[in-house]
Amino acid sequence: MFNSVALDVVIGLVFIYLLYSLLATIIQEIIASNFGFRSKILERAVFRMLEDENKFNFKISSIWYLFKRNGNGGDQNSTSHTFYNHPLIKFLGENKVQSKPAYIDKATFSKVMIDLLRGDQVNPGDDIRPLIQKALDQKSLNWGDADISPETLKYLKSIWVDAQGDVEKYKVYLENWFDATMERASGWYKKNTQFILFFVGLSIAIIFNVDTIKIVGKLEKDPKLREQLVQQAAAFIASHPDLNTQLLSDKAKLDTLQSKIDKKNLILSDSVRKVQAKDSTQLANSRALIAYRDTLVKKADSLVNTDIKKANDLLGIGWSKYECTFCHPGCFFMSLLGWLITALALSLGAPFWFDLLNKLMKLRGSSTTSSADEKSKSQDAQVPTINRKG
Repeated sequence: MFNSVALDVVIGLVFIYLLYSLLATIIQEIIASNFGFRSKILERAVFRMLEDENKFNFKISSIWYLFKRNGNGGDQNSTSHTFYNHPLIKFLGENKVQSKPAYIDKATFSKVMIDLLRGDQVNPGDDIRPLIQKALDQKSLNWGDADISPETLKYLKSIWVDAQGDVEKYKVYLENWFDATMERASGWYKKNTQFILFFVGLSIAIIFNVDTIKIVGKLEKDPKLREQLVQQAAAFIASHPDLNTQLLSDKAKLDTLQSKIDKKNLILSDSVRKVQAKDSTQLANSRALIAYRDTLVKKADSLVNTDIKKANDLLGIGWSKYECTFCHPGCFFMSLLGWLITALALSLGAPFWFDLLNKLMKLRGSSTTSSADEKSKSQDAQVPTINRKG
């Protein structure tokens, strides 16, 4: 049968990881929102599409790019710079840090690209096919006269040929290209945020002194502590049965608020010269986003002062008591190792630990039930048989 001591130790540790990964996830979302990670990843994706330089592969420097006040959308006379200066894109962006949009739909992308190729000197009823062909032949945009990068030009020509010069079909090919790039951009966002989540987790581990090695040692030695922590874990699951759904809902809500700011900033008209900002809508949506960020801060504060505080008090986690961490190199190394293990665990995210905790609690329940049944059978077997006479 299962080793109940080992199982309870694992449950206790997973519960601690869940609580602190929830905190790390909230902090990471606040950081992502304040620094406009989504808008910068989108900018990176557009740059990758419209410029030949493979400048933004996932690496350490790409993390720093997310924290820069202003990103890099290309040189002054580049296609990507001209793209972001198009009125339809320019007025999508939120003010201050998020000066560029966090969301662009495929129809917007294809319209802007057609505009850049045909130019702004177009009248209703004009045939724009010769203008697009001229831009591709001259290797420069008709809107702003920016040069088209060679590799980008090859692809634009290729799908223009595939569309047989049909502008509507060309738009579809442009939109398919954009969708494929956005799938890659989603992967970039996950990699970047998980990397940042590791450092958020490491900071939390050090600040709260969440040392995995010490926690395991305490749980192994104290059966009463194990039982109390398991009970707290069970109570947490009972009070948060749909935690993963709630986490997904919170993320979707943040994305929706940002996309509302992007989409509802505009009054679209047939003329690209008449794109205007809807200031009242922008203000309302911006306030909604700020209010949601405040909600995240309140959630983090509540988590720290309720479930995390209770678990910390049980395990004696923190810096309130004297620690030998910094008084000896060996102690410091072991603490550092414990913090790093914690940080790596937190980088896996709260949904992972919530799912694992649910499975472990079910396993423990089935193990307890099985043990009780075996004990009952054993007691029945020990009852002596009474032989009656007469």
